Amino acid sequence: MTVMKIVSAPVHIRRLSILIVLVLSLILCSPDYIYAETFTDGIGRKIELTKRPERIVSLAPNITEILFSLQSGNKVVGVTDFCDYPEEAINKAKVGWLISPNIEKIISLQPDIVFATTEGNKPEIVDELERMNIKTYVLNPHNINGILSDITAIGAVTGQSSAARELVNSLTRRVDSIKKRALERSPKRVIYLVSTDPVISAGPGSFIHDLILTAGGVNVLSDSPIRYPRVDMEEIILKDPEVIIAPSDLIEQIQGWKKRWGGISALKNGMVYPINPDIVSRPGPRIIDGLELINEYIRNTPESNKKLNIMNHTLQ
Repeated sequence: MTVMKIVSAPVHIRRLSILIVLVLSLILCSPDYIYAETFTDGIGRKIELTKRPERIVSLAPNITEILFSLQSGNKVVGVTDFCDYPEEAINKAKVGWLISPNIEKIISLQPDIVFATTEGNKPEIVDELERMNIKTYVLNPHNINGILSDITAIGAVTGQSSAARELVNSLTRRVDSIKKRALERSPKRVIYLVSTDPVISAGPGSFIHDLILTAGGVNVLSDSPIRYPRVDMEEIILKDPEVIIAPSDLIEQIQGWKKRWGGISALKNGMVYPINPDIVSRPGPRIIDGLELINEYIRNTPESNKKLNIMNHTLQ
């Protein structure tokens, strides 16, 4: 019956119906269709995209890591000089420093979108790119949840929502697991040393602070009014951290403090641990690796740590 009605319809109506079907098919199948959207970035700016972002410039190492983790590395045409992970990022065109990227170089790469961050990129850079009619999406993470939200946002903007959702779910499960483990033991006093000359630590507002708390520790610099306070040894002695964590290249120097400040609990019990600073300071997927490692360090006891040191010494 349906076939008979279509056949018996006037010719002009049949042609119009076919035309409508063709137009709808072209629209719905167009790769740019789903990207004709408006996104709100991390600082509340509206970013209107009318085409699929096929050429992307990243202005921060953490953004580069997120893009590659969402299988969008092939669309990245430019990165900063500091974008060294994953290894494939090293071969991408360089646009200069994090703080002062080369605007002319960025323009020459003809990006469909540039991803920037408040954690390192100056506002003037974003303003200049906007004046040059280059779409720029600014990320503004403050903690672990903010990082997970950024992954979701980048996935949405680049058309990789499914990959972003899968990654965020995986990372969230790992975070939840750490939170449960953190409740199993009493918190320990922890200090993270960014540098030793001068001595600079991590305070509230830093990603490291959030990692310490989530991993089951108490940041001894929790009362600091700034994110990265400069501290003296008298204050460290007073705070008496049970765990000291620092970049790997600082550990030997910190161990040398034993001769003069051996009464500090972390030094006395050998609970001074190395870490790759990139996995705790770059707000990207690897920060959960840092969280797990910090939790492992906090869960160690002086007794188990001594056994570990003895084992390592024996193996050497």
